[in-house]
Order: sequence, then C-alpha cells, then structure tokens
Amino acid sequence: MAILSFSMTKQEFLSGNKTVTRRTWADSYHEMWERMWETNRLVHDAYDNIPRAGGRKIGQIELINKPYREKLSDMPVDDLIAEGGMCSSIEEFIEFIGKNPNDTVSVIRFIKV
Repeated sequence: MAILSFSMTKQEFLSGNKTVTRRTWADSYHEMWERMWETNRLVHDAYDNIPRAGGRKIGQIELINKPYREKLSDMPVDDLIAEGGMCSSIEEFIEFIGKNPNDTVSVIRFIKV
C-alpha cells in the first residue's frame, strides 16, 4: 500500500469532489504505481499531509485506471471538475500547482472509499 497526500486539496478530497490528481514524480515512482495497478493493489491511504510532516490519514482511495503520464497542456477541460473544481481554466490550474504547461505529470484516477 502506498499513500497520497492531499495537503493542497484536502477539502476537495474529503467532499468527494476530487477524483483525479496530477503529480510530478520520478520515473521510478510512477512505475511503482503502474506496477501496483498491474498487480491489482488498488487501495491506498490518503493523508492530509506527508506523514513525516505530521500528516494524518484522512481516508482511502481506489485506483480506477492505470496511472499514466500526460503533459499539463494536454489536460482535458473536464478534469478541472475532477481535480476538485477549484480552478476555472487549465491555465489557472497549472498556475495553482506551480507548474509549466509543458511539464509532464503522472495522472492518478481514483474513487474515495
């Protein structure tokens, strides 16, 4: 089991509005999440912050798609809602997470369990 921290989007996660997250991960970490999908290890803990910073478990997620990579500029507009609905445009979302449109991120689709 792995964990995902929802420090920036805790309320969106807890409300159930957040069903996708984009992460800047090293290839090896992304590949670990792909292997978890491939070996049917789908349920993971959700934290309000990383544990070493005092984070607490706030729930669990279940993967609903194999994690994949995507350029932020290719993010579907519909994912603004799935990301929690706090941004009204792709550009605003990219600025919110402090990234560049050409950055490639890992996309994790899930349901809250």
